[in-house]
Amino acid sequence: MRLSAYLILAYVAVAVQIGAADFMRIGHAKPDLVLLAVIFISIHAPREPALLGCFGLGLIQDLVSLSPLGLYALAYSLVGMFVVSTQELVYKAHPLTHISLGFVGGLLLMTVVVIHGWMRGPHVSITDQFGGVLYTAALAPFVLGLLNLSRKAFAFSRYHRARTF
Repeated sequence: MRLSAYLILAYVAVAVQIGAADFMRIGHAKPDLVLLAVIFISIHAPREPALLGCFGLGLIQDLVSLSPLGLYALAYSLVGMFVVSTQELVYKAHPLTHISLGFVGGLLLMTVVVIHGWMRGPHVSITDQFGGVLYTAALAPFVLGLLNLSRKAFAFSRYHRARTF
C-alpha cells in the first residue's frame, strides 16, 4: 500500500468527517466516513498493512476529536480485524458486501463507544448510535464504490516477498 495515497485518504476522510458530518446529520444520526475508509483499506490491503492502517486512522480520529486517546484506534482496529478476516469470502466490489460490512463494522464501533460511555464518559444514546450505524451502512455502497475507482492509486498487493538479510 502506498503511504502517500493512504495519508491523502486519511486526511480527506477525517476532514470530511469533522467538517461535513454535522451537515449530513439526519435527526441525531451522523455517518462515520472514517469507518468507510477503514473498511476500504481492510478489504483490499494485505493483513498487516490493513491493520496498521486501521489503527492509524483511529489514532488520527482520536487526536482530532474529544474522545480519549485509543478509543477509536481500538474500535477501528477491531473493525479492521473483522473485515480482513472476510477478505477471501466476499466479493469486494458488490454493493451488498459494502452494506453488510458497513453495518457490522458500525455495530462493532457502536459497541466499543457505548461500553466506554457506560464505564467512563458521558452516557451515549444507543438509538442515536444505531441511527448512525444505519446511515453509515446506507452510504457505504456509494462511498466505497467511489473509493474502488481509485484502488490502483493505493497499489494494494496480495503477496509479499520475504526479506532476507
